[in-house]
Amino acid sequence: MVSLRYLIEAYDKNGYLKAPVWLWLCWLFLARGWIVFVLAGVTKDQGSDTLAMIYPNATSLYIMMAMGVPSLLLMWLIELRSPNRPRLNQVIGVGRPVSLLLTVAQLVLELHYIVLQHGRFSWGGSLSVVGLSWIVIYLYNSRRVKDCFKSISDK
Repeated sequence: MVSLRYLIEAYDKNGYLKAPVWLWLCWLFLARGWIVFVLAGVTKDQGSDTLAMIYPNATSLYIMMAMGVPSLLLMWLIELRSPNRPRLNQVIGVGRPVSLLLTVAQLVLELHYIVLQHGRFSWGGSLSVVGLSWIVIYLYNSRRVKDCFKSISDK
């Protein structure tokens, strides 16, 4: 007899544990370069001003967009899991370590930007460091996130 650790509503139609809302929010935060880029494109006239205000250096925008691609892919792929797709399930199985690595890389990048500014305080940088630190702790400690990336055969 299989015991369920979570409520039945927490599983999808294929028996996989759904990604928690906090994980989705973490992925959105990790993809914030893409979100800013899309929002700047939607605002037409003020888009370049918005990008210049948030990312004064175009290179940092491109780096953040590149670092956001894995989280966007994980958001897309996690909904495509099924027992008929073993390769896809293997790719999703490494989602937690990839998310952790991506978060640590973005945290190091933010700390590098703070060092370049000689430790000058900015709300954006400080909120990013706090948010990324929280995401590292959450991804590392959350039992639900660990279980979310397990395949059915691992359980």
